[in-house]
Amino acid sequence: MAHDDNVLLPGVIRTGTLVSDNRLFPTMQVPIRVTEAGIEITISWSGEDAISRLWSGSEQYSDDPDRSQYLYEVPRNLWFYDVNGSIALLDCRRADMSQRLGLYSAGRGTIIANRAVMGAKLHTKYQQIYGLRTSIEGLRRWISKGSIERTSTHDKDFRYVSETLNIESPDDVRLEDDPLVYIHFDWTVSSKDGTYTVNDKVYVETRSSKPLTWQSAEHLHKAIQDLLSISYGENRDITESLILRSPKPVITANNRIANEEWLPITRRIQEQHRPKYHRGLIPYERLEKDSIQKWLSLYDQIPRAIDPIVASFTIDKATPEVKLLEAGSGLEALGYYLLKAGGKNKKEANKCSFKDRLKLITENLEDILPFDVNDWIQQTTSAYNGIKHANRKRPDIIVCLNSWQRAVLTFRCWIALNLGIDKDFLKSRAELDHMRGGYKLLWDENEEQE
Repeated sequence: MAHDDNVLLPGVIRTGTLVSDNRLFPTMQVPIRVTEAGIEITISWSGEDAISRLWSGSEQYSDDPDRSQYLYEVPRNLWFYDVNGSIALLDCRRADMSQRLGLYSAGRGTIIANRAVMGAKLHTKYQQIYGLRTSIEGLRRWISKGSIERTSTHDKDFRYVSETLNIESPDDVRLEDDPLVYIHFDWTVSSKDGTYTVNDKVYVETRSSKPLTWQSAEHLHKAIQDLLSISYGENRDITESLILRSPKPVITANNRIANEEWLPITRRIQEQHRPKYHRGLIPYERLEKDSIQKWLSLYDQIPRAIDPIVASFTIDKATPEVKLLEAGSGLEALGYYLLKAGGKNKKEANKCSFKDRLKLITENLEDILPFDVNDWIQQTTSAYNGIKHANRKRPDIIVCLNSWQRAVLTFRCWIALNLGIDKDFLKSRAELDHMRGGYKLLWDENEEQE
């Protein structure tokens, strides 16, 4: 079972027992911690310890020519436990190894796990799951619902008198039927030293009566995460993940779910981004009944457009040229998709220039975008080709930034329009959007030197 102390925190090392279901893997005491690479397990040895063979690669040993007596590959799944609880370590792989030879030979090797299931039962498989919950930054604001309703009272002089909190979870909002995907509302209350804390939680939840792979479950959640990122034009992080391993919850006499064991997931350390913008192009209340289904379909049809464009404004520390290159490649892919959807064959679609693809993408956007579309097409085509081809003029940084921002805004408006967002509403939001391309050169170093 998971409890409050069974966590992996940045900078904190836990020491406990590491076990495997492989008989050749010895039970041992190890430290583990969460890092930017994943969940890091460190194994130390002295002398000629057989555990060192996990890092031997293809090296041959005379005492085990058929490699059957010792272990040479890191088990995919490992389990860890200490006084604070148990953890399943999934998708393990070997990483660094250092060794000192000689009279006092010793070594140390690192194993990295991609995921840790906190509170997992020892020797229980978690490669397939029956449910996944994720909390996404800004999801509650986007869905415009929560579990807390506040009512304040004031006296005749408008002085604050009291406040009442009504805590009740709304009904789930269904997004997809197979597998079942919906927005789930939850809340918790805790108290310490007279202070009460109410957590209003909103999750994207997937559940199935049949086992799901991690990839299929996470794909649906990533689609909703990317939709929020596209709406706001900025990174919207996943802040919490939980999994359900059993399809059979405990049911009460009146046929209600009494208890389900949702276990928290820990992954690698990632920088968290605080939302800066709250006026999205794609508010949930503006979507049509089938808009989410349309989005999930588009998400599978045009990943080569979506992935690089979203990456261009969510990756950290990328240069303006890299941002424009990512966004440009995504628009190329979107143009290709539209050409194929319009009846062109592969050969005809491939021959279409980048400039013509931009014209096709913006066919229904000229009255929506807050800039001259033809000028942007000319500028972006020149800048994008200038980055791609060494024999072209390299664009300056301001051109790159404005071309990139407007490329992203164009794509976001294209998505919004295809999901049923009203043109007039979209135009009003685009006019105030932070990616409308407002970079200007404040001074010219060359002019200052003259």
